[in-house]
Amino acid sequence: MPRNIVLCCDGTSNQFSKDRTSVIKLFHALVKKEGEQLVYYHPGIGTRAPSGLGTKVGSKLGRIAGLAFGYRLQDDIVDAYRFLMNNYEEGDRVYVFGFSRGAYTARVISAMLHLYGLAMRGNDPLVPYAVEMFWALAIAKEGAPYEACAELARDFKKTISSRECKTHFLGVWDTVNSVGWIGSPLTIPFGRYNPDVEIVRHAKALDERRGFFRVNWFKEDATRDILEVWFPGTHCDVGGGWPEPESGISKYPLAWMAKEAAKAGLLVDQPRMDEVLGLSPAPYAAAAPTAPLHLWMGLSWALTEIVPKKHWNFEKRSWEWRANLFRRRSLPPAPVVHDVAWDIPGYVVPKGAVKLSVVHM
Repeated sequence: MPRNIVLCCDGTSNQFSKDRTSVIKLFHALVKKEGEQLVYYHPGIGTRAPSGLGTKVGSKLGRIAGLAFGYRLQDDIVDAYRFLMNNYEEGDRVYVFGFSRGAYTARVISAMLHLYGLAMRGNDPLVPYAVEMFWALAIAKEGAPYEACAELARDFKKTISSRECKTHFLGVWDTVNSVGWIGSPLTIPFGRYNPDVEIVRHAKALDERRGFFRVNWFKEDATRDILEVWFPGTHCDVGGGWPEPESGISKYPLAWMAKEAAKAGLLVDQPRMDEVLGLSPAPYAAAAPTAPLHLWMGLSWALTEIVPKKHWNFEKRSWEWRANLFRRRSLPPAPVVHDVAWDIPGYVVPKGAVKLSVVHM
């Protein structure tokens, strides 16, 4: 009998703790039943030290490297791909969720499935090699080096990956372009446009102003089921991770994502979902338009706003280099915005914004 296989990839410096992201809350609320739905959770880069860094100083440096440069991101991708490789059976539906750089990880996994397919279970030693090939393709970008890497990928799929496996539902909260706080962004092959992903849902932060946290768009395509929705708040207001009493605003994108995925066949334990949404007696905050927005980025991030970064200009339809200087993210004409934005007292809704309820039910 076909099952659901769900991969949950958390963001940088987020792990199981009291201050939980929407990824771990969704994981908590999913049905986990052998034969019906298998669920995998990865805490994300920068949450633990790599093996071999046994001292306290080494552990700290390892975590900092994960946060700043995306160090060990490849290992996270290897872990998730291996889980899928060793559990997938023909006919299973694959759901991939992620927040922040965990969303980046989710998009890489879906792109790898398009490029390579899925190796037969038990081929664990091949997975790091496949990820390294993908990384080489991302770095090469174009020209002869890219073609050489692309040819290698085709040969790998033809020789090793004997199973087709496509992402049924890709749900991400606020994908950011940078692999790490300092590391430069990589262009993910088939990250913006992946013909094998059936359904895409992307929750994006309206009020994130950090230049290092530029949002990573999906390519517009009227023939595919893609919906990107803007929500009030900053990065963690949308993806979660603030102390629970301050996390009410993040429940809007969480509830939306869970509802969209459930319509696509995800098995949700509704009493548990009601619990994390604060709808039942439990120590969870409920969604409320008066919940706090965390608009101050902190002094350390404020200092980075003078660093020039590459930004997309929607009016000129071109890239440009400039210091961000606390600007709001660039928005397309008529952005789709969640209805709660109109209910927040004093909140400035972007000009030309369209309510989600008008375009999608």
